[in-house]
Amino acid sequence: MKVIGLAPNPHKIESMQLAAKLADWLISERIRVIVPEDIAASMGRTELGATESAVSSADFLLVLGGDGTMLRWGRMAAPQGTPMMGVNFGQYGFITEIHPSEAILAMKKVLAGEIIISERAVLKATVARDGQEIGTYYALNDAVVSKGPFARMLGLHTYVNGKFIVTYTADGIIISTPTGSTAYSLSAGGPVVHPDVSVLIITPICPHTLNARALVIPDNETVQIIGECGDDPVSMMLTMDGQLGEHLVCNDKISIGKADFKAKLVQIEPQSFYNKLQKRLRWGERFNGQ
Repeated sequence: MKVIGLAPNPHKIESMQLAAKLADWLISERIRVIVPEDIAASMGRTELGATESAVSSADFLLVLGGDGTMLRWGRMAAPQGTPMMGVNFGQYGFITEIHPSEAILAMKKVLAGEIIISERAVLKATVARDGQEIGTYYALNDAVVSKGPFARMLGLHTYVNGKFIVTYTADGIIISTPTGSTAYSLSAGGPVVHPDVSVLIITPICPHTLNARALVIPDNETVQIIGECGDDPVSMMLTMDGQLGEHLVCNDKISIGKADFKAKLVQIEPQSFYNKLQKRLRWGERFNGQ
């Protein structure tokens, strides 16, 4: 590796401090280090500054933050094919693998090539209005179509590969990857799905019916959602990974499917998905496994 990008969360002091320490160590190992320009300035290391595009397309990207920071950088790094690894400064850390105290040891293994790359599906969502596409967005976790600021339910006509499935009367719909199945979809009652399974999960949010359930479909299919128009249309929003999106109007057509690239998440050693469930969701606390 010739160039390593560091992407610390600028709002976490410990993250910035570790980024500075890692930069010094990597430079001593004759590795070029680049950091987003604004963060480099905050660190007092302007010589390391580079554009976010350059950082996300480095030979390797190390993200220092929580899952939200990983999701943000993942949307930039995945289309470039950049392998990325997370140092966990967040709460749960489902996609940030490394404890801060182990960061330098982990990077030694990265430089030695002792890594495992887990390829994760990325969602692609397009919004069409009056027959014209007005936006394309990507997400590693989920795409959510939800109501606006008023507490009113939506009528959401839902199709899979053009086949009408159901009209959900609900607060919204979550379309999730397996990676995102432990995020918002889980909170809304969706299933937990192993990240190696090639599916998408459709989960209604607070549906106004007892027979509406999450639906799991192959990830080579596309979900289409059209908001119902009434006498007093309800405002809607498409949100990607809870971080960016598009305001919607009734009759907008949202198409959500798998992108033609994957996110490359780096692991230092084989990680048991089931151990993560126990440690981070606290499953199995009342049973010691013996």
